[in-house]
Order: sequence, then structure tokens, then C-alpha cells
Amino acid sequence: MRKLIPPVLAAAVLLCSCSDRTQDPDELSYSGSYHMIADGTTVLIEEKEPPVQKTAVYIPEGMETVYASERLDKEQKEIFDMLVESIGNCEAEVPMLDDASVYTTLLNLVSIEQLGYSHIAKRAVGEFDIEQEYFPVEFTYRFTPEEMSNMNRSAEAAANEIMAGVTDDMTVYDKLKYFHDYLVTHCESSTDDPYANTVYGALVKGKALCEGYAKSFSYLCNKAGIENMIVTGSTDVAHMWNMVKVDGNWYHVDVTWDKPDGMLAEMYPDMILYQYFMVTDSVIENDHTIWTVSSDPPHAYSTKENYFVKEKTYVTSAADFETAAETAFRKAVAERRSSAMIKFETNNLMHSVMGQLSDSAESGGDYLKEMINRISEESGVKLNISWTDYYSPYRILVFLINYN
Repeated sequence: MRKLIPPVLAAAVLLCSCSDRTQDPDELSYSGSYHMIADGTTVLIEEKEPPVQKTAVYIPEGMETVYASERLDKEQKEIFDMLVESIGNCEAEVPMLDDASVYTTLLNLVSIEQLGYSHIAKRAVGEFDIEQEYFPVEFTYRFTPEEMSNMNRSAEAAANEIMAGVTDDMTVYDKLKYFHDYLVTHCESSTDDPYANTVYGALVKGKALCEGYAKSFSYLCNKAGIENMIVTGSTDVAHMWNMVKVDGNWYHVDVTWDKPDGMLAEMYPDMILYQYFMVTDSVIENDHTIWTVSSDPPHAYSTKENYFVKEKTYVTSAADFETAAETAFRKAVAERRSSAMIKFETNNLMHSVMGQLSDSAESGGDYLKEMINRISEESGVKLNISWTDYYSPYRILVFLINYN
């Protein structure tokens, strides 16, 4: 389901930002320096100085994810750029020169696309300025430009360390899975940490809300040159996740909802769900409502890069089950992970297979014993594998692996 985001200007915004790092070549300053060539001959080399950032907040390269702002008309884009620069300089107010609904949309868009600003505390419409004849939009900030800049520098350094794990032989899918898995296993979901909705909170402090997860994932994608965007919407609360483009097809990725919770998360901290990794609209819209901010997000139809399809652990018939289970076991054992999982195409198929597993356990047998023994022998590790239907609402069967 997709719907328009409600235009409430006075509400607190999702926190984020960015700066305009482009500059007209005629505006660049030059400094000449002499360089020795040979035999005492020198030539004057004119070198361009780097463009001066327009905002007080330091914005690392890649901390901007553009999608909807590219589709604004000229007048709206001018207002959008003014808002980006003004907020980046922590200005107390900006003039509202258009309809309030336009400013609501553009301010929401700034908060989504500009990843490096997380310092807005509140925004509200001020009293009418009689002399200037406009209403101002007033801002209060929770971080100073210096504090926000230091946070962004720390996040940039952390992201560079993560990017060191990206190798030349990785496919785009491999890189996306690496970023997804890193955030799931290195971040603790937190509603109390004051930085949890920032890239800094996720990458440096290891604590995140959905906004921190989504913006950090987007930032890493930007650094890897992978086209992506941020999506806002709701589940039972307001929510934020990502879309990525691979080989011309868009996919949804919800890192937040792929982090296990409850008992299994405590017992198996390295467990990663993939229910929302590289999925279609039909999957995400089962329990997510997509909001439209300025323009509709792209549609996602392809299953080519879906985790379970890609990893060959998607079960479409009873005959596929053992092959998919063995594939999942072998991959988990090779990575010494404590869990493996498969997904079923239908609920009836899943219940049928789970019934076979239950009947086997009740009769004292082991439906997968021969396979498990074979993998144990080949890997040189004694395996005890059990299963749980904890995530059966997602049609996912989780196998728990203990190594002896």
C-alpha cells in the first residue's frame, strides 16, 4: 500500500541532512605554484582549490542520497537548496515563500535525503513578519554545527573501515549483503540512545533506530557506487527503510526488520533474518505502508536478487526441501554460523514439511539425520541441528546449529 505523507509542518522531523558540494567553475579561486621541469626551467602550474562547502556542518562525500529532489520543478528545487543550506548553517528561521504544504513536503524531503544532518530538534511556523510579509519557519537544534561535524567525521572513518572489507571480486549483491549483515550484527536496536537515529549512532556507537539503520545502509551504498534511495512509511509506527537498484531492477531492503528479536536473538546473537533483503513490493506491502514524499518511489517486481532465491534456499515444492535445507546447512557450517534458514513459497507447503519433521521427531527418528551426518563428516565437526517455527509467520523455517 502506498499513500501520501501527511503534511504537518509543525511536527518534529526525521533527522538528517546534506550540503550542496557543487560549484560553478567561474567561482573557483586559483593559486599558482612554480614547478621545476628540467635544466632549471620552471613553468607556472595553475591549480584549482577545492570548492568551499556552503554549510557549517561538515558533510562527507556520499552523505546525500538523491531521488525525489531530482524530480522537483525549478522553483521547488530553489527552495529545497535554500533549506539544505540554511539548516546546515543552523539558522534560526527561514522565510516561507510558498504554501505551507510545499514547505512541509520539502522539509520532509530534506530530512530523508540529507544523511549528515541529525541536529534538528523541532520546526514550527512562527508569527507573521509584517515588514517582510511572510511567515517564518523556525528551527531549534539539538547539536551544534561543530558537534554534528565531529559526528560525521567519526561516521566517515567508521564507514571507511567497513568499506575495507569490500573486495574486487564481490558482486553488487555481495556488497549489499555485506552491508546488511554488518549492520544487523554490529548494531543494537535502541529507543533510548540520543544518537540512535543518526549514521554516527549506527556506525560508531552501534546503536540504531530504523532511521539510523536506513541512513547508514544508504551511506555505505553510496560509497560503493550502488544506486539507492530511502523510503518512509509505516508499520504499526512511522518507519524508514531502503530501496536499491541492481541490473535495472529495484528491490526493498529493511535492515531493521531483519534483526531478530526475543529469545532467539539472545541465544543466537549472530542470527540474521533475510525476510526483507532484496524483496518485491508485494512482500514489503504485507506489513509496510509506503508514503509518497514529493514523488512515488519506484516499483519493485523482480525476485532475481532475492536472498532465498539467490542462495537457492527458496522451497517451491516438497521435493525441493531437502536440497534447499542441505544448501542452507552447508553455507552456515562453512561460515560457522549458529543458524540456517529456508523460506517456503506457500503456508501449506511449509506446514506439510513441518509436519514431516514433527512426525519424525515424535517417532524417535531424524528426518535429516543422514544429511547432517554427511555434512558433519565432510566438515570435520560434529553437528547437532534442531529447528524452530519461531518465524513461521514469514514462511521461514529456522534451523539452530550447535557445534561439538
